[in-house]
Amino acid sequence: MPQAIEDLNMKTFALILISLLLILMWNGCKDLGLSVVEETGITGQVYLISSPGPVPVNWSPPPFEQVSTIVVMNVQKNIVEQKQTSKTGEFMISLPAGTYYLRVKESPLPAETGPFEISSGRILTVQAHYDNGMR
Repeated sequence: MPQAIEDLNMKTFALILISLLLILMWNGCKDLGLSVVEETGITGQVYLISSPGPVPVNWSPPPFEQVSTIVVMNVQKNIVEQKQTSKTGEFMISLPAGTYYLRVKESPLPAETGPFEISSGRILTVQAHYDNGMR
């Protein structure tokens, strides 16, 4: 048999062997119950809900672009998590499925938002409010 054909047969054999090993490894992982973990929690932005003077029609609160602390509470209003925002007021907090309320710790007036119902394997986009009391 010519050398070129023998080299081709060896390469084909090696490719088939590697493919079979990869398939066996893949099936072994599936049999172990290994899977991708989906994240559950909230992501959002802190907004400044105070407005000097009368609030204009169709007014939307501006983002509160400062580092602040998001306080996460359960339905009994017990604190379950506290997390610092980015310098632009954005946050991402991993939480188990459940119902939660949010508060900005540094807010002079408690401006609670919620309830937020978080489903397993889902990231919910929410707002937290900073209220300095200015009206």
